Amino acid sequence: MLYRAILSVSLAGVLAACASTRPAPIVAGGRTPITPPTTPVVPPASDFLLTPARFTDIPGWATADMAPALTAFKRQCSSWKARTPEAPLTGGRYGGTVNTWFNACDAANTIQPGQERWFFESYFDAQFVVGPGEAKLTSYFEPVIQASREWSAPFTEPLLKRPPDMVTVDLGAFAEAYDSETLRGAPRTLNGRMNGDRIVPYPKREAITPYLGQIIGYAHPADVYNLQVQGSGRLNFQDGTQARAQFSAQNGYKWNSALGALRNSGRLPSPTWSNFRSWLDTNPGEQKTALNADPSYVFFQEEQISDYTAGPKGAANVPLTPMGSIAIDPAYHPYGAVVFVDGTYDGSAFQKLFVAQDTGGAIRRGPNRGDVFAGTGPQAGAFAEKMNGPARWWTLLPKAFSAPIAGVAAGAAPQG
Repeated sequence: MLYRAILSVSLAGVLAACASTRPAPIVAGGRTPITPPTTPVVPPASDFLLTPARFTDIPGWATADMAPALTAFKRQCSSWKARTPEAPLTGGRYGGTVNTWFNACDAANTIQPGQERWFFESYFDAQFVVGPGEAKLTSYFEPVIQASREWSAPFTEPLLKRPPDMVTVDLGAFAEAYDSETLRGAPRTLNGRMNGDRIVPYPKREAITPYLGQIIGYAHPADVYNLQVQGSGRLNFQDGTQARAQFSAQNGYKWNSALGALRNSGRLPSPTWSNFRSWLDTNPGEQKTALNADPSYVFFQEEQISDYTAGPKGAANVPLTPMGSIAIDPAYHPYGAVVFVDGTYDGSAFQKLFVAQDTGGAIRRGPNRGDVFAGTGPQAGAFAEKMNGPARWWTLLPKAFSAPIAGVAAGAAPQG
């Protein structure tokens, strides 16, 4: 899971695959086509619907670059293949079981460059997403920061591992056990700590102090807070080694931007990351107070970087793909869902295919709220910082779902 601020990116479209690159559809791995469910499963919430659409209804579908989404989908498939075939997709209100996606997964490994659009049109059907909450796209990225194993200016803020006294409540499991629609609409997990025989909320940022052995390293306070907002990042240590600070846990409090709090108080009129860093340097005695305006706190685990082309693992426990992965609200979309967004970036159209592989506290606001993973480093950060605009959504379901299924209602998406 990532807990982040409102940021943004853009990308231009590329040419559609030509007819000469289109192989015949296959049933990969020797599998036979999956029979669609005969009895529709009606979603519990009447305010969320998927309505059948044609690919030609989707603005920008014919020109969008789908190569990153195919890469993200292959990574998702590798995760699904490690699960029991009859296991349901994690999160969301549609998607069925993982084996429903296996034919598309096997076929994805045969697709050559230029065939991506043909692949998604051949193995999936489009559904327009209708639902409550925000209809907006923002973006996030993986920062690369300088760090130190020892405390020394300017490396004064610790990066902490998950505390040993933190316990996690799996509300998703309780939702199924109690057959509770209320619990299904809540965050899947909650973190707290034991107080006698009761679990109570974990302390706010201002009350968190390190345990012995909990400190991974130190960095500039602005860099540590940026890592907590983005959810993870790469650490360049002073001794020349590099590692990833991967999201491990969050204390459970709603994110409240420390930059926004300074802006609202009139002390930081232009709340950019560079201005925030300068303000902290100029006001060392107020650093803790400024950061404590955000009660949310993210803990990390240190990991070695095995694939420098991939991002950190998202909430789906799959390495994120730059411009191919998106954070979603898992109360509506399952992890692994293939979604197309029609949004804007810096006054221009932003139309792109993604795979749902992450979430975040600021993202759990409806089925049309998303956060695009822009990649790693300052260029991705510059993209991400500019993106904040409205969007429409479509989701793609395997052909096995051609019959009415959970969340699907009669009708078609509006014309683009």
